[in-house]
Amino acid sequence: MASKNWLKELEVIHKLEARYGSMANVPKGKLANLHKMPGIKAVSSDYTEITRAQYNAIKLVMEGKQGKTRTSRELKHNNVWLDRRIRAIDENKYYITEDENA
Repeated sequence: MASKNWLKELEVIHKLEARYGSMANVPKGKLANLHKMPGIKAVSSDYTEITRAQYNAIKLVMEGKQGKTRTSRELKHNNVWLDRRIRAIDENKYYITEDENA
């Protein structure tokens, strides 16, 4: 997601945060303009948030190197949760977030 204009995009994000107090308070119209910037992909509600550790564990399942039950137990989620993340990765509708313990 890095681009030549990344500093410009970060500047816009910081200005929006300063003006509205939080990105959660920014009007949708302003966010739509932000998503049009070259270095920022629009993240819609059909994209799934996955941490790097979860992604690595799910990839083991997808490659057949580890079973779903064991992975579900390790990630402390059920198989339905795991299936949704597998589908998101298959459809390339996910984004990686920082691990909570990182």
